[in-house]
Amino acid sequence: MPRLAPVLAALALLVAPGLPTTRAALAQGQPAQPPIRLIVGFPPGGGIDLLTRVMGEGLSARLGRTVVVENRAGAGGNIAADAVAKAAPDGNTLGAVPAGPLVINRHIYRSMPFDPLQDFTPISRFAAIPVVFLAAPNSGITGIAGLRAALEKGPLPCGTPGAGTTQHLALALLMREIGRECTIVHYRGTGPALPDLLTGTIGLYVDTVVTGLPPARDGRARAVAIASPARSALAPDVPVVAESVPGFVAETWLALVGPRGLPEPVAARLEEAMIALARDPAVAARLRELASDPVGSTRAELAETIRAQDAVWGPVAKAANVTAD
Repeated sequence: MPRLAPVLAALALLVAPGLPTTRAALAQGQPAQPPIRLIVGFPPGGGIDLLTRVMGEGLSARLGRTVVVENRAGAGGNIAADAVAKAAPDGNTLGAVPAGPLVINRHIYRSMPFDPLQDFTPISRFAAIPVVFLAAPNSGITGIAGLRAALEKGPLPCGTPGAGTTQHLALALLMREIGRECTIVHYRGTGPALPDLLTGTIGLYVDTVVTGLPPARDGRARAVAIASPARSALAPDVPVVAESVPGFVAETWLALVGPRGLPEPVAARLEEAMIALARDPAVAARLRELASDPVGSTRAELAETIRAQDAVWGPVAKAANVTAD
């Protein structure tokens, strides 16, 4: 029973309605609720960090708890995810974890400190960030059919923001699906790649919509297709890859997870809060401002997404021979 006491106490704090916040509890002479640590594996100010802060603010309002975002950058998000995996399953430590640590990293890192399929309690997929394929303005590539035609003429240099990224694997998957090959050039992010795309040094570049849509909107590049399941409200006039390659989806996303063994009522309460958060019109508008699509999945849907995408990206990463330390 002593071992269960901390978990039961946290369960009562998270599930019971109307519990006082820290300031109110102190005023009433009651024990204050500890803040929820929301760990994210990327530096402050970036896209994932900004989405995490929207998530944290929303959870705080819906749970009546202080939520503190904690940045633990490094190893493609593995450091933060490992901290969540090894935390006590009491609802006080949660993770805002993108697709990489959950469905890609175990296929490219030589060693992993956690098992993404076993060591977490999936709660909800919060937001999706689609991949976009951009063509050089003078390439003549106007769609997936045009890309096929360009590849038939000879080698086409195609850029990514880095080996082992979702964008790299999305490019490899597309080449496999259309039965073509391109000469892959890896850059250190979008900044160094964009000048080469604009001048035609590379004919195609794979990016997320966060940094990929702005140059397409101002005419410096051409958005060939977005790899979301359906046309995105972020760019409704841009076709999706699946219109030419049925079933093709490539996107990164941000999910809320807890350590394995999170008590069922705690997980259910968090799931309820996350679904309500993603469906809030103000929050949805904020997510779209940050170039992401609101999702708000159930726990079962997130668990299935993790299993399904792990099965997709594993063979792609193996075929691409990507490894990281």
